[in-house]
Amino acid sequence: MRATTLTVMIYDVTCNRRRARLHALLKQYGVRVQWSAFEARLTPRERDRLLRRAEQLIEVSTDRLIVYAISAKAESSIVCFGRPRPRIAEEGFYLV
Repeated sequence: MRATTLTVMIYDVTCNRRRARLHALLKQYGVRVQWSAFEARLTPRERDRLLRRAEQLIEVSTDRLIVYAISAKAESSIVCFGRPRPRIAEEGFYLV
């Protein structure tokens, strides 16, 4: 089994075209949990590739992408009210 880390990605992008492109990229890696937030289980290699690709899509003077790596210990203490968080399978996403 590949070693993966729960990764949370949140963004604020001012241009509709860039926002749509970033959204499409993040959707390849994870599951949308809020309007501008995704969760994914990523290997270090996948995370690096995602960051390289995302950096090309955003305008650093106006946009923002924040990527949090959540340790297994911290993940066990996540609290969610309302609808449950989506379950992300350990081996559920493949890059094409």
